Amino acid sequence: MQSISPDRVSARPGHWAPVACGEADPVEAEAGPIIETDRQAVARTCRLAREIAGAFFAIPVREIEQPGRAIASVCEARHVAMYLVHVVFQIPLSAMAEGFGRDRTTIAYAVRRIEDRRDDQAFDAAVERLEGLAHAVRAALNACEHGCVRGVT
Repeated sequence: MQSISPDRVSARPGHWAPVACGEADPVEAEAGPIIETDRQAVARTCRLAREIAGAFFAIPVREIEQPGRAIASVCEARHVAMYLVHVVFQIPLSAMAEGFGRDRTTIAYAVRRIEDRRDDQAFDAAVERLEGLAHAVRAALNACEHGCVRGVT
């Protein structure tokens, strides 16, 4: 009989992968389990996305981080941050859950909600600009991990 574990995701981000009890997950075996350092990296990435969304929407990050429900503008900023982490930084929904202090299904709802709203041209343009910024930040961070030197481009 197959069981589904919340720790395991399929190769497609955001989808559950059935895994027989006691068997190693092929995705986990390939990439390795999320270790503490990876959890810290996910937490930093989630924080970075909250900072980007907070700055864009003029919402303090501490409001975006609140554990409960919030007013619509705060929820929108939080949902956009979740969307950026998943789409730009390619973090699986189950890993993001801890970084945002939410359930994986809540993260999935937020990502779907942003995707659905992209039919609105003005909203799509805003999200596109945020994606561009997040991609630029990701590229800069990757460059620094590979030996960037202060003041040298």
